[in-house]
Amino acid sequence: MLNDSALGGTGLLAIFCDLVDSDKPDFRPWLSEDMFPARIDIGFNACGSFDKVQGDGPEFVTMYEMPSLGHLYGEPYQALRRVRKPRDAAYHKKFRNPERYTLNWAGPELSSGGGGFSSYVAIDRFDLPQDAAQEFNISFVCDYLPALEKIPGVLRVRRYLSMEGTPSHFVLHELSDVDVLESVNGIQARNKFRDTTSGLYRRMIEAS
Repeated sequence: MLNDSALGGTGLLAIFCDLVDSDKPDFRPWLSEDMFPARIDIGFNACGSFDKVQGDGPEFVTMYEMPSLGHLYGEPYQALRRVRKPRDAAYHKKFRNPERYTLNWAGPELSSGGGGFSSYVAIDRFDLPQDAAQEFNISFVCDYLPALEKIPGVLRVRRYLSMEGTPSHFVLHELSDVDVLESVNGIQARNKFRDTTSGLYRRMIEAS
């Protein structure tokens, strides 16, 4: 159903990266043991890390959902970044092709439950020319979201605007399984923004 409120909060941090093979074994232990607990402790709602299944962009994306974007700019989070543990500081230097987004929710969203991340996410990242903005926004709300609502397996769809990071628009589709993406791709309205960076990712670990 369409919701005018962000059920999982209005802030999202998304970090894309590649890693060399020798650095991959410790990636998820570092996230689950150091990164996720520290952020849940200061009020983040959910954390999830994903592997790319298909599409464009880096091999990994890690996302953090929070009540508002203010959680990224307040002192509790800034203190974590200012005084990093040795393991944390060392691992950030291992990222290859990093892309970091701080994202603010732009409703409405399609959702039927609470926060957190589903097993599969399809992410579209794109810029929108100013002269096309109004037409796109109307089509997204009136055509695209209602069409997705009719597809079994589409669990949640949210749109964000980037405060830091490019491209400026970020659409997060949450799917029950990989086969649902074919039906999503069949919606004509999606062609308005699928000509940029799009990727399907599978959730590997999570915390909430």
